[in-house]
Amino acid sequence: MINSQNHLTDTRALLPEVVELEVEYFEQAVRISNQVNSEPQQWQTYLNALALLSFEQWLGERVTDLALLKKNCSLSQPQYANVMEAVCNLQVGEFNLCLIASENLRDEVVNIPRVAVDLPEFKAHFYVLVEVQEEQEQAIIRGILRYDQLVNLQPQQHWSYQLPLSLFDPEPNHLLYYLRFLEPSAISVAVTGIKHPEVPYLQPAQLEALLSSLKSPNQKLWESLTWEQGVIVFQNPKLLDLLYQFPRSPELQTSLSIRITQLFTLLAQQTVNLARWLQGEVDELAQSLGLFMPQTFTLATSEFRSIDKLENAIAFLRNGGMPIPLEPSCTYQDLDLEGMLLRLYTVTWTQKKVTEERLLDTAISSPKWSLLLILGTQIGNPLSDEVKLQVSNLTGVLSEAISDEHQFIYAHVEGDWGEKYVVTIVPKDRQPLTLPAYTFAIPNTQILHQL
Repeated sequence: MINSQNHLTDTRALLPEVVELEVEYFEQAVRISNQVNSEPQQWQTYLNALALLSFEQWLGERVTDLALLKKNCSLSQPQYANVMEAVCNLQVGEFNLCLIASENLRDEVVNIPRVAVDLPEFKAHFYVLVEVQEEQEQAIIRGILRYDQLVNLQPQQHWSYQLPLSLFDPEPNHLLYYLRFLEPSAISVAVTGIKHPEVPYLQPAQLEALLSSLKSPNQKLWESLTWEQGVIVFQNPKLLDLLYQFPRSPELQTSLSIRITQLFTLLAQQTVNLARWLQGEVDELAQSLGLFMPQTFTLATSEFRSIDKLENAIAFLRNGGMPIPLEPSCTYQDLDLEGMLLRLYTVTWTQKKVTEERLLDTAISSPKWSLLLILGTQIGNPLSDEVKLQVSNLTGVLSEAISDEHQFIYAHVEGDWGEKYVVTIVPKDRQPLTLPAYTFAIPNTQILHQL
């Protein structure tokens, strides 16, 4: 009786697809890996580069009419190579390929990064296994695996799937047949019927720990984030690029940490819904932040007459043309920034009522809401110099005010319902403070009743 496992191993040994590594391949691999931050990831990127160059040579020697497009692959973009264990987004015709590079396969186990399987941006029709034997100066195309053959996957702690080597087709030339004669639609990579778990909110303490760990480039994302939080990073190139730049730019770490915090706040933290304020309600998150709401807000309200001279600020802004209604929704909260006692007023209102016909007309843009932030001291003294008040969204800073011994500064933005904004206070010589994001969201069934 033939031992099937030994027979499989023997068969692989008899059918190697060996590529001799050229001197320039090693030089290119070093240049590419030097762009990666951590030493362990540099080594994996080095192997990935050798795997890609050898696979490109292997493919080119066998077919002349199937070009390998690698311009947009993960290895060509340092911010992706910095965190991804495989080479994703290679393209041959209409097929997407992913290269899995390994130093040796003695244990008959292959690790495929979860990002290359689960996320639409990176999944592939074919996974190509390449064993890189650096000391022997050769690479071996060990096998291929179709996406539709990935079954019963169990994720590992380090964001990967562990598969038996036997699952891979040991004849790489079958890939050439598939690329030439198979229709891409024959291998479905669409996500259907899968309900993804809710992303757990990233708590401020977690975010602070993440930023601290990023200063050590050897820290892995999976050691600081849940998989669901990691998905947010992989699917947001701007955030991924910031995380890549952070340990590489010590002189910019303050500004980079502010922007990273803003993006994580917008993408992975609980949001204060200002639409609740229309009914005079403050949600649990707002209450936990110490936001206080008076029953009404008018210039005659005695509570506000003595607090930071808010009526003067409102009058000043109205005189400047800001269309603040007579009774906007408003809260305030007291903040202590390392001994700097500040008071932040958050004021919101919607545009004038629109007709039901306009709202239901899809050609009409969605209704707008305004967010006004007014920052002063708790006792009404002028602000210290160079305190910044920023309002940002996913694209960047939308409004910024800088104090100059005034009693208050303000920032104002207007956007569509459902859009999120995050507020950051940046005092001179103190740690900046980013508050939870604000949005204005009303369920569709309630929209017409609110107008």
